[in-house]
Amino acid sequence: MTDPKRKYWSDILIALDAIDLHLKGVASFEHYAASPTVKDAVERRLITIGEAVSKLIQIDPNDVFEEAERIRAFRNRLVHSYDSTDDTLVWAIIRNHLTPLRKLAEAKLG
Repeated sequence: MTDPKRKYWSDILIALDAIDLHLKGVASFEHYAASPTVKDAVERRLITIGEAVSKLIQIDPNDVFEEAERIRAFRNRLVHSYDSTDDTLVWAIIRNHLTPLRKLAEAKLG
């Protein structure tokens, strides 16, 4: 049987890879904000990441990393407040938080 924690960390890496793919050729915030298909794809993968983090928290609340609650909260915001999603916030997450999350996921998967 597969370790559920490994599965969710793997799901996070797959979503991060997909985000990188969706952002190929997107060099600026303006380009990102002007592309509804790119925004939809990236936000969908951020939701996946947030759901995987939520599952990790449920499995082992004592093995939670620093940003876990913020990631889960942002997932909820994307899902439940979709009509007020701030593109500048999503862009800041893309630029500042996905690389550290990737490093953490890679370390967790060894």
